[in-house]
Amino acid sequence: MLEPVKISKALSEPIRYKIMLLLVNQYSREGPQCCSSSTEGVCNCEIMAEFGMIQSRVSYHMKELTEAGLVTEKPFGKWKYYSLNTETLKDYVTRLGMDFKL
Repeated sequence: MLEPVKISKALSEPIRYKIMLLLVNQYSREGPQCCSSSTEGVCNCEIMAEFGMIQSRVSYHMKELTEAGLVTEKPFGKWKYYSLNTETLKDYVTRLGMDFKL
């Protein structure tokens, strides 16, 4: 079930918003990827490198985004790969439009 308040809270942290932008642009990025594989999504080590964060901080932010339903997580070996859940994001935007009569 869509939880607009939970999603709004998750997006209210600027770094999480930036992580979402990284995920949406995952296919247009260039440059080295630390553990590139055929797995779809962005590896947590890539998020660490992009934003200069330690692993525990990345895990904290990704947990918030995952619990809000904005991101899906796929384990692959010792790494986790994250992808944007576009359906939830679309539903959230639609719900905001309805709630605020936009």
